[in-house]
Amino acid sequence: MRTNLYSSVYIIIILLAAYGCKPEPPLSQPEEDLKISIDAPSYTTTPAADFSFNLKIESAMPVNGVQVEYNVKGETDNQNYAQGPTIHTQTATVPIRISSLPRQKICICTVIVTSQSRSINTTSLSFRIVYK
Repeated sequence: MRTNLYSSVYIIIILLAAYGCKPEPPLSQPEEDLKISIDAPSYTTTPAADFSFNLKIESAMPVNGVQVEYNVKGETDNQNYAQGPTIHTQTATVPIRISSLPRQKICICTVIVTSQSRSINTTSLSFRIVYK
């Protein structure tokens, strides 16, 4: 009878050890702050009303990708020149085309990139452009 009791206690201890100790879930890596670059110079002249450039996501891509917005405004009058829709992507290089630039007017193109996983993870950059 005593051996039965010891055997039962021993089995219970083994079962508790096997099923009661769950491994900790792996810690998820915090999302890296976004870092971006473009292949356009900080001051660009273009012979046409359209201009294309590439945006590169230098940091690790967020799990759900990024949202890319871009706008063009006149430097002196702050007039907005409407551009394309917001881009949602998970690729590291994003081609962007701005259009309808006014002639002989310096404009500022601003590119804003926001993580779709963590909306407070955002960055932006700007450059000046003029259609000669």
